[in-house]
Amino acid sequence: MSDPIEQPALKTVPTALLRKRRQLNKERVANAIEKKIQDKKRIGKKKGNFKRAEYFVNESFKTVMNEKRMGRLKYKVVKIPETVNILFIMRIANIAGPMPQKVRKILQNLRLMEMSNAVLVQNTENTIEKIKIVEPYITWGYPSLRSIHNLIFKYGYGEVDGVKSALSSNVIIENQFAKQGLLCLDDVVKEIFGAGQHFELLTKFMYPFKLTPPKGGFRRVAEHFSKNGAWGNRAEKANTLIRKML
Repeated sequence: MSDPIEQPALKTVPTALLRKRRQLNKERVANAIEKKIQDKKRIGKKKGNFKRAEYFVNESFKTVMNEKRMGRLKYKVVKIPETVNILFIMRIANIAGPMPQKVRKILQNLRLMEMSNAVLVQNTENTIEKIKIVEPYITWGYPSLRSIHNLIFKYGYGEVDGVKSALSSNVIIENQFAKQGLLCLDDVVKEIFGAGQHFELLTKFMYPFKLTPPKGGFRRVAEHFSKNGAWGNRAEKANTLIRKML
């Protein structure tokens, strides 16, 4: 019987060497991934910085149209029923090209720099002049008592001890405005709807309403509401919009 064939001994790789190889492989993979990320960022920047000549022509045209619109404002007459004390104003998409500085300042003053933010303001000559200037950037109208009630009860927030807090309890109102005779949310609603003597105090205390855009968004945002567009005066139909956004 022949002797069994002796198998050659397998070569072993030191553990330290295997560990070093694994580490090198990890570094190569990490470097390759980082390179791809940087390449994508570099390509994205190049694409973002490139603008065709048509873009600048279009922006220049919008700027000129904005300046003409601002020049026509002194001839524009806005008629509002005498029974309307409060106006609902909401910011919509920026559809009028480069924003003039005057428009930006008024939107900041009204606290309407964010899309779908809404506020309640008093119907005064000063307010109407502001609306005329920023109108292509907003939609507005005459809110009913019910609409104001729903806005405050569902989207009302106030600043309590420096913290933004939901107006979810009458206790908050009592603690803040007991001296003014306002003890509950219903008192706040009535005071605002009637443009009472504490209207300004209440609106300064409250944050702008952050509403949810209607389902499907706004259509024809570049057109006036009277032409089935989005911006401009909706009068009493603003209440329909408010219901869709609650």
